[in-house]
Amino acid sequence: MTNDDVPTAVVLLGHGSRAPEARQYFLDLAAAVRGPSGSDFVEAAFLELCGPSFPETVAACVARGARRIAVVPVFLHPGRHLQRDVPRLVAEARATHPGVDVILAPHLGAHPAVTPLVADLVRAALTPPTN
Repeated sequence: MTNDDVPTAVVLLGHGSRAPEARQYFLDLAAAVRGPSGSDFVEAAFLELCGPSFPETVAACVARGARRIAVVPVFLHPGRHLQRDVPRLVAEARATHPGVDVILAPHLGAHPAVTPLVADLVRAALTPPTN
């Protein structure tokens, strides 16, 4: 819940994969961020290739009492899915659940911590392994 006591859910939206381990990794990510994010109402949804789908997850959140849903796209690049598909899905969710405020948050790649994180990965890759 947020400070103003509106029941708020967070939906982490990922691309989706046919690989079961990739799907499970993303579901585990949603579970892992619940505590550190300050919200126990964090759920995962997938754009395609596996479930739960975004509409299914939104409906489940509404059924649990969410009156606000913050959609966090876990995408690095603002490609076609972020430009067209995600806004369309958010608009459809707003139309399907008119009493619920569905908010589209910035995508993962837009976060300022991404560049330093990638730089750390590059530094680690350039560091010779020690035996």
